[in-house]
Amino acid sequence: MTLRNKFWTAWICVALIASFSFSQSSISETERVSALADHILEEMTLEQKICQMLMPSVYVRGRERKTGAPLTELDARTGEILQKYDFGGIILFNQNITGTVQVTKLIHDIQNASISGSGEIPLLLGVDQEGGNVFRLETGCWMPGNMLLGATGNPELAQKAAALIGSEVKAVGFNVNFAPAADVNNNPSNPVIGLRSFSSNQDLAAKMVVSSIKGYQDAGVISALKHFPGHGDTNTDTHVGLSIIQKTYDELNNLELVPFKAGIEAGAQMVMTAHIQFPKIEEETYNSISTKKPIYLPATLSHKMITEILRGDLGFDGVVTTDAMDMGAITKHFDPVDAATLAINAGIDILLMAGDISTENQITKIETLISSLITKVEEGAIQEKTIDEAVLRILKLKIKNGILDYDSGHLNRKTSAAKKIVGSKENHLLEWEITQKGITLLKNDDALPIDADEEKSTLIFYPYRTEDVSVNYAVTVLKDSKIIPQNADIQIAQYNTKTIDVFEEQILNADSILIISELKIPSQLEGYTNTASRFQFVLDVIDMSHENGKKISVICATLPYDAALYSDADAIITCYGAQEMEAIPTTFYGETEGYGPNIPVAITTAFGLSKPTGILPVDIFAIDPVGKFTDKIVYPIGSGLGDFKPESLDQIEIEADNESGF
Repeated sequence: MTLRNKFWTAWICVALIASFSFSQSSISETERVSALADHILEEMTLEQKICQMLMPSVYVRGRERKTGAPLTELDARTGEILQKYDFGGIILFNQNITGTVQVTKLIHDIQNASISGSGEIPLLLGVDQEGGNVFRLETGCWMPGNMLLGATGNPELAQKAAALIGSEVKAVGFNVNFAPAADVNNNPSNPVIGLRSFSSNQDLAAKMVVSSIKGYQDAGVISALKHFPGHGDTNTDTHVGLSIIQKTYDELNNLELVPFKAGIEAGAQMVMTAHIQFPKIEEETYNSISTKKPIYLPATLSHKMITEILRGDLGFDGVVTTDAMDMGAITKHFDPVDAATLAINAGIDILLMAGDISTENQITKIETLISSLITKVEEGAIQEKTIDEAVLRILKLKIKNGILDYDSGHLNRKTSAAKKIVGSKENHLLEWEITQKGITLLKNDDALPIDADEEKSTLIFYPYRTEDVSVNYAVTVLKDSKIIPQNADIQIAQYNTKTIDVFEEQILNADSILIISELKIPSQLEGYTNTASRFQFVLDVIDMSHENGKKISVICATLPYDAALYSDADAIITCYGAQEMEAIPTTFYGETEGYGPNIPVAITTAFGLSKPTGILPVDIFAIDPVGKFTDKIVYPIGSGLGDFKPESLDQIEIEADNESGF
């Protein structure tokens, strides 16, 4: 009997149990889910159970990941592996996604290949569509990102943003979105979280996390809080190395864990762990395969962190997934079988990207891992009870979210529906409106709004060539909205790698100057005073503008911390993102390339199209001459020149119709 037939048998058993009860309501939904999960588990082999705990990637086709072409349609070899092994899920990335119809078909084919095998349990299909600078579905709305949402101060907007993202990823077939990031970005030098965090304040971040979870639930998508117990206070990117945070449990409990606790109480169904060492909490060590020296077990592999703290103290009873097991923090220091064994014994349910199933070499590795884990169970290094508990949690997650009811047919219906939702005009309008609410005005000495017409010349500087379309789109919106006349004299200039003398004549001829500054990662500030630095270029433009009696405004477009450099500017705006756009959107039919709304919205705000109601969601610190942050706060969290001036963080909640401005 196949598992699909056993699903029906199990459902019949549950129905019979209910029929013997006094009423249908006497058996709860939880009991029904548990009964079905138990029946399915009883019919599974050890190999099937272990495979349910694996969520591999499908990067490329061929023998090697480095040389293979991106897997954008299911090939025969990958299909065979999906049929052979009953994996719990698959995660897709940018290279797997070229369009709405394409990815809908790819997911459809992956699911059908999986359920045509011996297990027949539909997959969790996961994606990282956080919004902002982390997105995979490029034809969808890229959204302004979490830090801008934090700047709105309005949890309701975070819920709307998550519901929008959720509706688009669900439309193409994903059922899991690895979001939201619940990290508190309390370290401005953090190289990997930054804009992915809502705030450096744990309470504001918690409010936004709770609302985001509700938004994903509204869309019918499973969300995953990440990166437990918090990645905001690190100096190392765990994609390349192992981070360490020297904090006690009490310190974590008062800061980093606050958004996670709030998210769990709000009904989060999944939590993703971080590959970070916490030596003041976890004492167990492992001898690094690279350095041959003992290292503390990172949270992903820590029984104390996962079972004792996350499940015990925080009461989380859902599915725990690792961050990618192919990240440098793990692969540089741990044998892959040891890492998987430690993770499972720590209380992990899903090993994310413990392998890839699209290249021959990677398939060999994941098959070795499967057989090795079976041996570990047979030898007693992993208790089968531990495996069963993890698989039950995965099965319950799938049952509660209707994943066992997967529709294996009607591809044309799926693609047609997806094209009406993904990147729709209505979604892009909401994306724009949300972005407007987060634009933050930190300074304004009579420079904004910019007064532009055919008699007054405005010069807009932008750093990267790829942002030409974004700037032009902003000008188009301003003209179409009649904020500036169609014949307004707007000059644009790309400045990266150029020197100030190239633009001297344009600066002299301009009446107003607007320049975009971008700090993508904090380390870029090192050597900012060098003549080749783009931050020094902005400073030079400020000086030349003032020497010639011109007003100059600066848009800090990515991380807002570079605002500390521009105290001499006449106006400063922060917009928390700088994704470019490929073309000015004119049609919306499901296959139109998305775009980063932050820069266009910030420019239109500078000209007065909307009011800058945002507030800083982080502290901005002074920067020393070598580009390091000091302890001095230049602009404290909550800063913003709108009508709303919060006296405390408890008041950071902006009404939808609140106006502030110039």
